[in-house]
Amino acid sequence: MRANKKLLASFAVLALAFAYLAAGYARRYTLAGPTLVCIYLSLLLLLALVLVPGFVKEAPTLLRRFSYGTLALWCAPYLIYAAGTGDFRTSALLKLVTIAGAIWAIYCIVPVRERAVLTWQDGAAAALLVGFTLSGQLRGIWNVPVNLDFMGRLFLIAVAAWSWMYLRPVPGLGYDFAVSRRIAGQAALNFLYFAPLAIPASLAMHFTKWNPRWHGIPAFCFDYLEIFLFVALLEELFFRGFLQNLLSRRLHSWVAGQAIVSCLFGLFHILHAPFPNWRYVALATVAGWFYGSAYRKTGSLVASALTHAAVDTVWRTWFSAR
Repeated sequence: MRANKKLLASFAVLALAFAYLAAGYARRYTLAGPTLVCIYLSLLLLLALVLVPGFVKEAPTLLRRFSYGTLALWCAPYLIYAAGTGDFRTSALLKLVTIAGAIWAIYCIVPVRERAVLTWQDGAAAALLVGFTLSGQLRGIWNVPVNLDFMGRLFLIAVAAWSWMYLRPVPGLGYDFAVSRRIAGQAALNFLYFAPLAIPASLAMHFTKWNPRWHGIPAFCFDYLEIFLFVALLEELFFRGFLQNLLSRRLHSWVAGQAIVSCLFGLFHILHAPFPNWRYVALATVAGWFYGSAYRKTGSLVASALTHAAVDTVWRTWFSAR
């Protein structure tokens, strides 16, 4: 009951925050009422799907009794969006069904027996998620009023979180939205460890330049919230809660697991222009180590995601790429 109250309270706060942002979208793009409502409802359902595994630890009744019904639930936000915008595309729906269905099939048809370590099923799921993301398959799904790529990111978070919390439970995943003094402290500490290294290094490498764009505390907080939800949470769920966690158990070494995943996290950024972007790879690798430390010392993805979001928000606010 207490978890449900926290879930509802968190959902209400996010719903209000994004209602404010939705109003800004409506003014900027002159969206019709039904269109705006359906986009907003689609966003709310995606947010609910993201939040539920962070508060409800037992598999929902839908998943226990009608497991493949989760595929319809995962795709429902797109259908709501399409109904209000008239932007239904069979190809877009097929993309969502394909990635969600493939992950569901891997874990449901061939269940994982050794849950505490990285298995071939996990490798297949990871390859699908990375391939789907890097190949740009999220583009061309939510297009009205512009490319709403953050909706695709929420979709991937929901699929991954439900899969690793309920379909194939990952021990120690850390997908829990509770915030304690220890979690906040480790997030701040690892940011303070990383910033004095990264800022002078990025300037010396001519990766960034000083370019302050401070628009006040409310704007900074909204930027932080957006980055936390749409960037940091997805990447930390995959790289720290899933890969670092399971690989460290497989190798029986947290140092090796954290180091390998930090390097993989760095390489994930190589495609950023100009390709190959080795400067970004180097800085992201170092950042990945500190994100991994925040996760390892707390067992919480919130800690690493808070650190990650702080780094990206500070970069967006006071620096820009050269």
